[in-house]
Amino acid sequence: MDDLYLIDGCTFTEGVFIGLSERVKKSLLTAFFLTTPGESDGFRECVSKIGGLYNFADCPDSGFIIARTADDIVRAKKEGKKALIITFQDPQPVENSLDKLRTLYELGLRVMQMTYNKANYIGTGCIESADGGLTDFGREALRKMNELGIVADVSHCGHKTTQDVLKYSEKPIVISHSCPLALTDNVRNKTDEELLMLKKNGGVIGVSSWGPLCWKNDTVKGRPSLADYVDHIDYVVNLIGIDHIGYGSDSTPDDTKDEKGLLTQSSFYAPVVDGYNRAVGIDPATRYAVGVDGPWDLENVFAEMRRRGYSEEDIYKYAGGNFMRVLRENWK
Repeated sequence: MDDLYLIDGCTFTEGVFIGLSERVKKSLLTAFFLTTPGESDGFRECVSKIGGLYNFADCPDSGFIIARTADDIVRAKKEGKKALIITFQDPQPVENSLDKLRTLYELGLRVMQMTYNKANYIGTGCIESADGGLTDFGREALRKMNELGIVADVSHCGHKTTQDVLKYSEKPIVISHSCPLALTDNVRNKTDEELLMLKKNGGVIGVSSWGPLCWKNDTVKGRPSLADYVDHIDYVVNLIGIDHIGYGSDSTPDDTKDEKGLLTQSSFYAPVVDGYNRAVGIDPATRYAVGVDGPWDLENVFAEMRRRGYSEEDIYKYAGGNFMRVLRENWK
């Protein structure tokens, strides 16, 4: 698998990033979108945290470099390191300023989600009762992102905002960590209409193994199985083709436990997690599909895909080839 690029479309850390765990360092992972620590604490704090990531990367034993170009991802693989892609799930530090957006790009921001569950200056999140779509500033921000080379992400956006981004973006976008709504009824998941628009846009959906997004809303069986997860891959491939699918774990690359996040989700984003919490619970150990806890488990997914008739080329596209294409088409 020397020519395999395995890219995780969504990772995060509980608090301060403490470095890659040993199992991540030893895994097939090539690159990962890291939710920027401090992104919810304002522009100044976020800038400081980004500086901390660069300082960490400078340590000889960090095991990663920060990717600002697609060639950096190639270089990281050649050097036996992982490529960290600075990402916002919550674009709060941008506020309503294109100047701040430009500053953050110069600091290495390369993927930005347009909303995080709630409404903001850019658009509407998936749990709001009314979705107004992209704001006027949101359309300006999207144009600037296309110009600079920041990939637009709509994973947590409401349906109209998702459709607006797909309609107006001049570059392929990502849905970095979601699943098809047709298989799992969750406000975070995407409709067939949106997935078909994604195909037309040339973008990629990172099918997530995070339990609330890929379970079958089955209160008897509860936690999703490996087969349940691959069913979501099948659905997307059958609907829009193998060229528009990827992987987004929504896991932690430093093995921190999302205990604080679980409480926050239950309190502030209940529509996303309530059903799963009642059926399965909130133990971090049961938060993902069985056998797909993170990128270190993807060989289990590859084996199941092979069993279902996927070719090695198909698997390489899912693992990261499609994400690499979108990054190259956006980044300069």
